[in-house]
Amino acid sequence: MDISEEISKMNFYKTFEPYIDPSVTMEERMKGDVRLTKDAPEEAKQALAKWKAMKLKSRIF
Repeated sequence: MDISEEISKMNFYKTFEPYIDPSVTMEERMKGDVRLTKDAPEEAKQALAKWKAMKLKSRIF
């Protein structure tokens, strides 16, 4: 993964991070097992989906 992809992934994380369910542990976050709160806006949900896709892509390649 190049630096621009890493920056994009960090920006996606910053978008949904305030809406992460408080019950999610740091270990779960590191694994990519993140849940959002019920009141999370659509933008945060889309950012989470893109972040998960990038995280999976980095595991595969």
